[in-house]
Amino acid sequence: MSIQFSNYASVSDYKDRITSSSQVFYANKLTLIRGAITAGLAPKAHLNITREVLEWKIATMLAFINTSSPFTIKNVSDLETSEKVTVAYFIGMVFAQIQMQKMYNVRHLMHLKSDNITVTSSPGDLKNPDLWGLDYITGQSYLVEAKGSTKCSEYFSNSYVNKAEIQLNAILQIHYNLGGHTTTYDQASFNLNKLIVATHPNINGEIMQHVIDPKNEEQKILDINGDEMVYKHYAHLVKFINNEKAKSIEINNISGVKFKMIDLDSFNCSIGIMENIYEILKPYTKVENLTEAILSNLHQEVNDSLDELDKLINKIPDNDKFSIGIDGIIVIEKN
Repeated sequence: MSIQFSNYASVSDYKDRITSSSQVFYANKLTLIRGAITAGLAPKAHLNITREVLEWKIATMLAFINTSSPFTIKNVSDLETSEKVTVAYFIGMVFAQIQMQKMYNVRHLMHLKSDNITVTSSPGDLKNPDLWGLDYITGQSYLVEAKGSTKCSEYFSNSYVNKAEIQLNAILQIHYNLGGHTTTYDQASFNLNKLIVATHPNINGEIMQHVIDPKNEEQKILDINGDEMVYKHYAHLVKFINNEKAKSIEINNISGVKFKMIDLDSFNCSIGIMENIYEILKPYTKVENLTEAILSNLHQEVNDSLDELDKLINKIPDNDKFSIGIDGIIVIEKN
């Protein structure tokens, strides 16, 4: 099972249909479920997400994506226009999340609608793009505008790509604050990459992605705290697991690592997170008013655990029994 995507060096190249490369990456039904439970919840980290909401997110993806090989769109002809817009947005966010982990080694994506992101300079009323994340190994960061569509076509709509380009070009710099130190990410320093990740079905209904790299920029500067970004990535899932009947398990393929899991019988799977990360995050989820001082060093603790996980999962071949992300979130098929 795989998802096909094409890369474009610029928006003009996309409009001229000039690809810099075309690739595929492995994904299965469990990958889709993992993306569904992760994408879009960071702004709601302060809330306790209910089982009903979590299962709705999974059910929405499975209702409209056929996870046989290759992934295909289904059932959208039964929807009216406004419903199609909602489904398209969710498809865009979930598949962008999967793309950024799989192909760009980004563990944690900060949703730029999250509270406490400071805008220090703003050109007019230009909207922020959707996501920002960092490859901790290379030091490269990625500003992402996720777009989705349910319309079967060989290419994504140029008008939506233009809109995504405007949103990305509103950002000049990211100021990333961690442990009292600020790192600046911008295109002048060659460490800020801007990507439009557009997901849609082709004329055969097969899910595909176009990854486009716009070049211009404006004046908005965003301040992002690294400890807070990590907290918000996991908080809703840790709270959810804490409120459910959870179990601790090991997987044969990943020896020495335990996972905190809960069963989702409706989907014949279990979802969970590395137990080390769960135990690190759990005390923070009980604090009513979190501050940067309280969260200090959370980023380091979590990423130290993930560094150890990386060494193990890089050796695991693709399989349809479980799907584990580089963020330590896992979905396992129930026997």
